[in-house]
Amino acid sequence: MKKIIGILIAIVGIALGIYVGVWLMLAGGITQIVNSINPVNGLGIAFGIVRIVFCEIGALIAWLGVVIGSTIGLSN
Repeated sequence: MKKIIGILIAIVGIALGIYVGVWLMLAGGITQIVNSINPVNGLGIAFGIVRIVFCEIGALIAWLGVVIGSTIGLSN
């Protein structure tokens, strides 16, 4: 049972990491830049660029999910 829960946590962590990295940060950053161009909003453009630069946070979330899931799944 622990092994199944560990695998499920790892899968959820990977899915959440992909969602945060690709959809919220990358696509959201591009959308924010495009929406901030007309009328020109410098702060919106800057935050959009920051979101694109930090889109690798999704990989950290996925890695954390795999680590937690493998710890639970491999414990005795």
